[in-house]
Amino acid sequence: MENMLKKVLFALFVVAIAACGSKPRVNLDAETGALKPTAQHAVIAKDVVGLFESISYKKVPFSDSISSVIFDNLIKAVDQGKNYLMQSDIDGFEQYRNSLGEDFRNGDLSAAYHVFNVYMKRYLERLDYALTQVNAPHDFSVDEQYIYNREKEAWFASEAEANDQWRKRVKYDLLNLRLSGGSTDSAAAKQKETLTNRYKNLISMAKKTDNNEAFQVIMTALTDAIDPHTSYFNPYFAQRFNEDMANTFEGIGARLSMENEMVKVADIIVGGPVYKEKALKIDDRIIAVAQGKDGEFEDIIGWKLDHAVSKIKGPKGTIVRLKVIPAGEELTAEPKIVSLTRDRVVIEDESAKSEIKEVKGDDGKTYRVGIISLPKFYIDFEAYRKNDPNYKSTTR
Repeated sequence: MENMLKKVLFALFVVAIAACGSKPRVNLDAETGALKPTAQHAVIAKDVVGLFESISYKKVPFSDSISSVIFDNLIKAVDQGKNYLMQSDIDGFEQYRNSLGEDFRNGDLSAAYHVFNVYMKRYLERLDYALTQVNAPHDFSVDEQYIYNREKEAWFASEAEANDQWRKRVKYDLLNLRLSGGSTDSAAAKQKETLTNRYKNLISMAKKTDNNEAFQVIMTALTDAIDPHTSYFNPYFAQRFNEDMANTFEGIGARLSMENEMVKVADIIVGGPVYKEKALKIDDRIIAVAQGKDGEFEDIIGWKLDHAVSKIKGPKGTIVRLKVIPAGEELTAEPKIVSLTRDRVVIEDESAKSEIKEVKGDDGKTYRVGIISLPKFYIDFEAYRKNDPNYKSTTR
């Protein structure tokens, strides 16, 4: 009992030191509504740096060059498509390029959170402007170009340039809805309502972003700079990791990813509902989700991946309907409706397998050779902790 008390007091002492350390690089208190790291986040950042520098396989020193990679990763993570941040924002961030590694070593996450907060501010500004353009007059006979993914373009040089890009974005979104829903006055009114709700949903979700989500983005930028096979998981992603490690979960049997604000099918799991019904293909894009046979569709374009996944996954036996733009087709294509009954998905193709083959040796004799196929390492942590004698593991 006494030893346990000492451990608890020591942990609290470490957190207190982190909270009362040196002056942070950026005063986040001066930023209205800014997300801020917790004392626990500071301790985790310091520990992660310590692990990389001392006991990891690569033992990477946090030099200026590593800091620069962390910086680039962070900018790419928040605005890869260059749809929100300004060139002036990037210029202001440059002062942190060579110092992020040292900041993390000291438990100072203020600069990284400042980058994230500026991104969130710009994100909300763009969506607020988009709302003003939904009911503005749009001339669809004018020949103009909208670049959906601006990754190879320059950052916005001015507010006027950003506004023009988002005027075209709204026009583009309305045109897509018009192509699939008709051009009558009643259809146009419905399309504007749909787009307004989409933007409002995005704003609502953005305002629910918490410091743990920001920390996930920041720490991923850090770990990816050192080792693409090492990741930090917040509680949500830790749960997903545990499900993946257990080789079983309840859902539709597809791995999903995010690309240009759209949920994309990244992989189809053998034996799952999608596989059995041949309902989806890799690179299909899911743009809306409905629950049950009669539930209304929710537009999920622009949603965070974890929020979209939470709508698509669900208990075994329940029905989910998806509105899908098939792979290879333009975003203006008519979406198809896919109805699936969720089930428990066992990832058998990633489970260990064994077989015995007979081969002839150079001496002419036949030998029986055992072959173990091991696609991945896995263990059902929950079943293991419950002392389930039948828990799944690579070694069993």
